[in-house]
Amino acid sequence: MIAVSSLFFWEYRIVEILDILREIGIKAIEFFPENPDFWDNRFNEDYLKEVEREIKKFEVSVHCPHIELNPCSFNHHIREICIKETLWSLELAERFKAKILTIHPGKRPVNREPTEEEHEHLKNYLKAIKERENKVKICLENMPKKINRLCWHPKEVKFYSETFNIPITLDFAHAKHYVKDFIELDVGHIHISGVCNGKDHFPLKESEINFIPYLEKILDRKYRGIITLELDDRRIKRHDKEYKIEVILKDLELLDI
Repeated sequence: MIAVSSLFFWEYRIVEILDILREIGIKAIEFFPENPDFWDNRFNEDYLKEVEREIKKFEVSVHCPHIELNPCSFNHHIREICIKETLWSLELAERFKAKILTIHPGKRPVNREPTEEEHEHLKNYLKAIKERENKVKICLENMPKKINRLCWHPKEVKFYSETFNIPITLDFAHAKHYVKDFIELDVGHIHISGVCNGKDHFPLKESEINFIPYLEKILDRKYRGIITLELDDRRIKRHDKEYKIEVILKDLELLDI
């Protein structure tokens, strides 16, 4: 089943996003709680009931908040709030009847290679989250290759996946030329988008790397999870609703496999 990330419609109210997806025949969504509309209202129970009523009409996965968070921060207060926000995300995912919660592994706060200290922070984070795992399955996302990032290399992602019994959210655009190795891991969820000039989350139609053959291999292995089209609206030339819908529809043609 193909889903669209709520992030692509960043500026819209959540119920409007759901209406748009329903209008174009999308039956699944990866819900990102840091959409401004939701983030500003996330403790308003009347608002939550409205979103819950509408989102349960879809197949749902949830992406853990990460914009200002880092589970491997030098600052122990930030590490603690990361755990708190992830546990809140687990509860939200369960409320919305989601099957998957995607989490990020974090990074070294400075632009230097991660040390053992950052790896210990990540282990502590994963241990704390796994202890509270509920009916929602936690999946660890692979990161883009950058000097200070954890879990961009297949071997490192495999280590954490196997050590903590956590499937991965395979992000094709992050993986780039390591996709062949990543598809051999325990894939519980998929993010797919295009790569242009080495940058991620462009429309698939524009991608300089053809990920479709690798996706077909995963499907041949009986993968039956959600495939999320995770596009960044900063990568497209127009932001009006009609153009965004056009971009999605063109990419859905490529994913009709």
